Amino acid sequence: MKFKLLVVDDEKNIREGLAAALRLEGHDVVVAADGDEAYKRFQKGDIDLVITDLRMPGLSGEELLRKINTESPGVPVIVLTGHGTVETAVDAMRNGAYDFLTKPLNLDRLSLLVKRALQNRELILQHRRLEEELEHNKTFEMFIGNSPAMRKIFDTIRQVAPTKASVLITGESGVGKELVANAIHELSPRKNKPLIKVHCAALAATLLESELFGHEKGAFTGAVGRKRGRFELAHEGTLFLDEIGEIDQNVQIKILRVLQEKKFERVGGEETLEVDVRIVAATNRDLKAEIEKGSFREDLYYRLNVVNIHVPSLRERKEDIPLLATAFLKEFSKENGKQIDGIDPRARTALYSYDWPGNVRELRNCMESAVVLAKGSVITLDDLPPTVRKSSESTSIQIPLGISLEEAEKIIIRETLGAQKGNKSKTAEVLGIGRKTLHRKLAEWGDVSGEEDED
Repeated sequence: MKFKLLVVDDEKNIREGLAAALRLEGHDVVVAADGDEAYKRFQKGDIDLVITDLRMPGLSGEELLRKINTESPGVPVIVLTGHGTVETAVDAMRNGAYDFLTKPLNLDRLSLLVKRALQNRELILQHRRLEEELEHNKTFEMFIGNSPAMRKIFDTIRQVAPTKASVLITGESGVGKELVANAIHELSPRKNKPLIKVHCAALAATLLESELFGHEKGAFTGAVGRKRGRFELAHEGTLFLDEIGEIDQNVQIKILRVLQEKKFERVGGEETLEVDVRIVAATNRDLKAEIEKGSFREDLYYRLNVVNIHVPSLRERKEDIPLLATAFLKEFSKENGKQIDGIDPRARTALYSYDWPGNVRELRNCMESAVVLAKGSVITLDDLPPTVRKSSESTSIQIPLGISLEEAEKIIIRETLGAQKGNKSKTAEVLGIGRKTLHRKLAEWGDVSGEEDED
């Protein structure tokens, strides 16, 4: 990303000299002779950093700073001052200036300040871009992803949701199978009817049968009255059976009957009830292997598995980690009353390097912990749990099958940058590419910060 700088000073030699020096470093620079001219130029909306003198005729540097902070609080302002007005410059920093320099100017110091301010600016812009991308996923609430695998799942959900077909959602624990069920229901004609959820593994077989089908008074010890089951409660809506692979074979038979005939009886009852329910089931087990072992009915499997949606593990879609991490960062920053602007490159690389056996659920817990422990406005490597930090020390890189060359390149560069502790010069040397090429790619991806030779 190319940034545009605004240099403001009423002394022509100073503003033109600064502009020339900054242009030599590759920056796009515009100049203004006073605060009023600078403010008019700033209002065009394309300025990323302002360097301004404090003492000017008309609109002063302090007033310009105040207007910029009010209208565009994310734009850094570096103020210039004479030795006799350092106290005024300190006041300007209290009022939101990024930093100050005294005249005569040290151009090396200015260059370093500009570089750091723009890196911080890019981090904030990247965070905003990710937040904007999150807004596009509101249809699926917190079911987030932009990888090819997730886009395919979103397409399948949109196709299957309007139908009556049963859906079997498969995948490891923590990948978000319940969120798929939520999306199917919300996009279906049944969205204004109940979505009833049952965690099958949490109940013993006898209790699960009563939970699903209800019971009559006196059906068993403790049945002091009639109870409606989840099938009844989900009438004309959707019933989500989580961990369907854990249920007893007797219960499997009764569920199969409901799928075939749309009829059932309460436990201990004689009345046959009819029900209109759309079944969405989920499991982290290999049901075909369970069928081979004789613990799961094959006929029920085919009734449930009319449409299969397999949710990949997080290690199979690492390109979604920045989007997920940003979502959790936003959630927990708000929850804990903190202002967290983003994640630094070394921490981001560690997130990429880790295998996430607990999948999205583990990433969510990781980001909650990082927000709580963060001492500054950016998540650093030290804020992450030890197991995640350790992953950044890995000497190998894992590239998931099925991703594009562009995504593979991102993983290689980001993980190498982390292994080199953010030093871009060393990273470029290891990868055998030019520093300018590396800088350009990182800027395109919104990756900033890191150590330079000058540091």
